[in-house]
This record gives sequence, structure tokens and C-alpha cells, in this order.
Amino acid sequence: MSGSSVRPRWATIPPMCPMPFQRALIVVNPIAGRGRARKAAAALRDGLSGLPMAVEVFETSARGDASRRVGELEPEVDLVVSVGGDGTLAEILETLPSEIPVAVLPLGTANVLGTEVHLPRDATGLVQVIARGNSTGLNTARVNGGISFLVTGVGFDGAIVENVEARRRGPITKLFYVRSVLRTFLRFRPSKLTVSIDGEEKPGPWAWVLVSNVRGYGGVVKLNTGNKLDDGLFEVILFPRADTLSLLGYAMRALVGRLPGGSCKMVRASSVQIEADRPTPVQIDGDFAGHTPVEFEVRPQCHRLLIP
Repeated sequence: MSGSSVRPRWATIPPMCPMPFQRALIVVNPIAGRGRARKAAAALRDGLSGLPMAVEVFETSARGDASRRVGELEPEVDLVVSVGGDGTLAEILETLPSEIPVAVLPLGTANVLGTEVHLPRDATGLVQVIARGNSTGLNTARVNGGISFLVTGVGFDGAIVENVEARRRGPITKLFYVRSVLRTFLRFRPSKLTVSIDGEEKPGPWAWVLVSNVRGYGGVVKLNTGNKLDDGLFEVILFPRADTLSLLGYAMRALVGRLPGGSCKMVRASSVQIEADRPTPVQIDGDFAGHTPVEFEVRPQCHRLLIP
């Protein structure tokens, strides 16, 4: 089946006028894409300037730089462009006003959102997306003071990301991540999780919980869910066990597109509360975010995302 015949899982909002944007801020993580991001941002700047559009390029050098710069946007800026991985975009969304749309040039390790909405991976393609101006609403969620637009995990994947953060030195490679997965798999001991969905406790206990806005997970597998980026709900996947054999079973299901399924349960939710019998690691969109408890609240269509 060709890409054009696949019905999108989000509503497309057409532009209000032929050239909807006048001034753009490009936020780039220069080490993303194994150093290709700086060159890509320069090509993007040149392409947008030819539309014509006024363009500023801002390079991050430390965590928090993107959020700080976007929080100081000049009134004339009517578009922000993220050049980097999902983490760069997360920082932008932290402080981006809801009325200003965001475009994404995905150059990170997993690029989950870019894969989800079929974003181009080159500057020329993204310039065309920006020139057309089509967009969709993007659900986000507040999670313990942070922001999630992809997948929040409590339990096994939280432990993986905690391991990654403790051992990383510089950019994360896929090989480094695989090693962290194997190390965690051999050592993981599940907690007992108590989960409340929209104020109602789900009978458990549970050993692992995913709260997802997308079907792509970790840049490797597709969850068998009906996620929509703009429906105001996240999918909550509840795992009753997380011992070695169960984790292997979940992995096999995921590889053939049958997760959730079997003993795993899925519900849709606008708010989720998770507690544990002992501190349990949490990851938010691939970044380590401390330990339980977790307070999760969806913000429906909080942002506009430019799409092909």
C-alpha cells in the first residue's frame, strides 16, 4: 500500500493564506545527527530566506538552552523550527506559546515523532512543508512538571533510561542503547505499581506502565494502538508482570505488532496517577525523569505541528 493511500490518524489544518509565516527561529542542537545538524540548519536558513522569510538560527550548548531561548521569543516570530532529536523538540514545547506553530527537522537517534507523521529528513523537504503551511494539533501532557508528547514509561523502560543517563558520555548511539537494554534486562526487578485512570483505580498490581501518544516506541517497534496526535487522549498500556520470561514475551509481541495483547491491557485516558511500593524509575519521551509517584495530565491539541 502506498503512503498516499494510508488514511492519516490526525486532522490536517490548511494554512490561512498562501505564505503563512514571516519570521522563523531555528533552534538547533549542533551535535545531533552526528554533527550534521549545524549544516542542515544552515541549509534550512538559506531555503527559508528564499521564500522569503526572516530567519534566526540559535544553537544550543547545554540542556535548557532551547527552553530559555523560546521563552524569550520576540513578538514578530511566528514559527519555531526544531533541528535535532525529540529531546530538542521537548525543550522547545516547554515554553512555546500555543499559538505559534512548530516545524521539525528530525536528526536525533530515534526521531519518533518524525517517523510518526512522515516528516522529511532533509532541509529542502522541510522548506516545502513550511511553505505549504499544513498543520495538525498535537496533544501534550504535563508529567511531574515536565512535558510528554511521545511515551512516558514507569518500570522497565524507565530503568533502561536511568542506566543510559548514568553511563552516557556525549551523544547516545544505538549500540550504546542496546547495551543498556541488555544490562537492564538481566538486572531488572519489578515494583508493584498502583494505577488510577481518570480518577478510578485499575485493579492490579501492575509491574510496568506505558502512557503513549504515538504508535512508534523507542524507534524500533510499533504499538498496536489507535493513537491520534490530536484527540485529547493518551493510550495507557498496563503490564501485569515484568519478570525475564514476561519481558521476552512482550518483546516478541511487539516485534510482530501485537502489543498490547495477551495479558497486557490498554485504556485511553486524559489523566493518570501512578504510585509504587518503592521508588521506581520514570522516563519521559526517552529522558530520565526521576522516580515515582507520577502525575500525568493531558493538554489536548496544546500545539500546532507542521506536517506534509
